[in-house]
Amino acid sequence: MHAIRFTLASLVVAAACSSSSSPPVGDDEPDAGSGSGQSGDPFAPQADESEGLTNVSADLSALLENGTLAGACDRYRGGQTDRATMLACGKWKFFYDPFGTFGIPSVLVKFMTKNFPAELGLGFERLGLVLDPTSADKLPLGMAPTTPVSGVESIAFTCASCHFGKLPDGRFAVGAPNHRYDYGGHILALTLAPTVGLGLAQASAHDAAAIAKVQPVLDRLAADSALKNQLLLALLPLAGGSMPSMDKPTENAYASWPVGTMDFMMAPLPVDDHAHTVSKIIGLWGIPRPAEVTSSGMSNALLAWTGDARTLEEFVRGFATLGGTAAPSDAEILPLVEYIYSLRAPANPSPPDAALVASGEALYASKGCAECHDGPRGSGKRAYTFDEIKTDPALARWADPELSGTPCCGLPIAPGQLTHGVKSPRLVGMWALGRYLHNGALASLDELFCLDPRPPIGTEPLRSDGHAFTCDLADGEKQALAAYMLAH
Repeated sequence: MHAIRFTLASLVVAAACSSSSSPPVGDDEPDAGSGSGQSGDPFAPQADESEGLTNVSADLSALLENGTLAGACDRYRGGQTDRATMLACGKWKFFYDPFGTFGIPSVLVKFMTKNFPAELGLGFERLGLVLDPTSADKLPLGMAPTTPVSGVESIAFTCASCHFGKLPDGRFAVGAPNHRYDYGGHILALTLAPTVGLGLAQASAHDAAAIAKVQPVLDRLAADSALKNQLLLALLPLAGGSMPSMDKPTENAYASWPVGTMDFMMAPLPVDDHAHTVSKIIGLWGIPRPAEVTSSGMSNALLAWTGDARTLEEFVRGFATLGGTAAPSDAEILPLVEYIYSLRAPANPSPPDAALVASGEALYASKGCAECHDGPRGSGKRAYTFDEIKTDPALARWADPELSGTPCCGLPIAPGQLTHGVKSPRLVGMWALGRYLHNGALASLDELFCLDPRPPIGTEPLRSDGHAFTCDLADGEKQALAAYMLAH
């Protein structure tokens, strides 16, 4: 079979996640006022830059602009360079442009996404992705055609796979960290399940936890010989290649990650740094523009969990590089960059009590939260060491497994750019999050603040300890701080 190589849009801010900023924008969201890092208030509202695009809605067709995104980039490249057209082009790129990254054979993706509705869901919806209502092949939003590999049509990931999803109140939101996405299960469903299901390998030769993850698919293939034969026929044109190579520890890693987390530099992806790290998907709301970075005193935008990506342009180019292709030009990514800058966090539909929020605001300053979260939208102004934060330190080895100070794997990272640390994330849209800590080891804000017991500490890279700065506060203080977090 043809070798399957693929990447994930997870570094579109580096698989990383927390939340980000500012009042809502969308079909049912009020406009935000102007604000900047110079105001002294890290949560000062930002101006609405959406140009009328719908970025938050319960109506998926409305969020996809009722089909009008198609052709926006052609109009933009043809000279229609007004901001509204540019942002529409950027939104199209967000959903449908994988920037030529290596992908998975289309015949495999389409077969799996259409034929396992109970096990995987149409459009992999049971794995947390969102079915594209316009796709005849039942593709999810976040997977799109890419450059053929050795003449084989392929499908790769786009920004929307990780940074678009359904909010707890049922609305869809662009820029939301998709904490329902079972990335590890998705990769195993596209690699391990076909291999074992077609009898190309024995289940006993693979990691037991990984096999358990795809067992429903294996059971369906075993029980439905016609479906198994259809899969074999679909993949016959790929005969002669090789399936991706994963050893048992790698398979076990994919099976171990909580939803909403991943290691985006691990076999069989194009770049493997041979360091098992886990990052929570980060929201794309309220990323500071360069002028705000400067005015707030930040050294750079500190994107990705490590803060290694210094600008949004650098981050987007990194997505392409990690996907195994050449970095796109600034002109090519400009519409996407501008569109991402325009994204705002949706307002909490059930805002906490105002008096409790006011108390939490005072505690935010008096209890030292602002010492690490005083940048735009509550972000930090530098990367912190793991000795300071006490969270799982595995991420320090990202792109540098030997901690030599030199990036591995041919990555175009400048000398001294690796922080080997962890940033303080933006603290907006936190009401919509499903995972906490940089590795997603906690499932709620109450666990983070020690209002509820934390799970057992566990082992690297999924330790649940660290960031215990609020755990010694009185419960009333914790509740007030939590209310303040949930108000933005």
